[in-house]
Amino acid sequence: MPLSIRGGAAALGGTEDKEYFVRKMLARAVPKLVHDQFGSKAYIPVRGGQSIEWRRLQTIAASTTALTEGTPGAETIPSVISVTATVNQYGQHYLSTDIAASQSIDDLKSEGATALGEAMGNSRDQLTRNVINATTSIQYASTATSRATVASGMLLNSAEIREATATLKNNNALPFADGGFKVIIHPYTESDLFNDPAITNAFSYAGERGSGNPIFQGKLGRYLGNDFYVTTNATATTAAGVSVGTTNGGAGVGATVYRTLFIGDQAYGVVALSALTADLIYHPPGSSGVFDPLDQLWSQGYKFSHAAAILDNTWIVSCEHVVSQGVY
Repeated sequence: MPLSIRGGAAALGGTEDKEYFVRKMLARAVPKLVHDQFGSKAYIPVRGGQSIEWRRLQTIAASTTALTEGTPGAETIPSVISVTATVNQYGQHYLSTDIAASQSIDDLKSEGATALGEAMGNSRDQLTRNVINATTSIQYASTATSRATVASGMLLNSAEIREATATLKNNNALPFADGGFKVIIHPYTESDLFNDPAITNAFSYAGERGSGNPIFQGKLGRYLGNDFYVTTNATATTAAGVSVGTTNGGAGVGATVYRTLFIGDQAYGVVALSALTADLIYHPPGSSGVFDPLDQLWSQGYKFSHAAAILDNTWIVSCEHVVSQGVY
């Protein structure tokens, strides 16, 4: 049973025949946080309200009809497209005691601050992921025509990557400054791509044979203009769309469907309040006045402001597929 940090001193006392404790606590298993980093960043200034609006002119169609001499033709009126988002605050906290802080074997304040920071980053990543998962540009693997028809064997492979990349290029999606699109995939999806001869051969014959080859490094290099980012925060759902755990493939009715996101630059935006971006907050014993009359309690927590919005649905492609590992 995990030891509560509020009752950290409960285990003190007893016999002197104690187990030896390693003073440094073990690392926690946390996802790689990638969804939040590819959005166009924006901040709302002080006294600027809680909502933001992104605006752009609609692309003006090409003119292929010659003008009649002396006649300007019909007026072209550009359309303005706007996207709005409202920033909210999110946070968590815990309470502990003076005894727990001074007498517990572990440094609860320091370790707790690190754990809270990890939770804050993970929360931001999942909030952004949930927004961009709502893209209407969806590609179903193989012959599937809906999530419900995605079945065993319908994996992400080189053909699906070519199709998604072609879709982004056909929609004139902007590559990022380094010249590539970004692809967010699950570790099980990465494993399947390493089993695709078209991909492994591309790296084997085009790259170095030694340790510099991505295959030897155990990571996917750039392929067809795409850079791959692996995270367990990549979404997995049942065929009915119910979220399932992603660390073991999840379990649902029918196949567990994974979403791989292909992203162009400026496809989505993330925003925070400039005065209230993110904070780790510590209140020492005695800071609560009459609510802590004996100076026994302290608290630690975090809060952050955040919103995300899709700016162009056609610049994100969500490819839905299964994986060869996991539970079905």
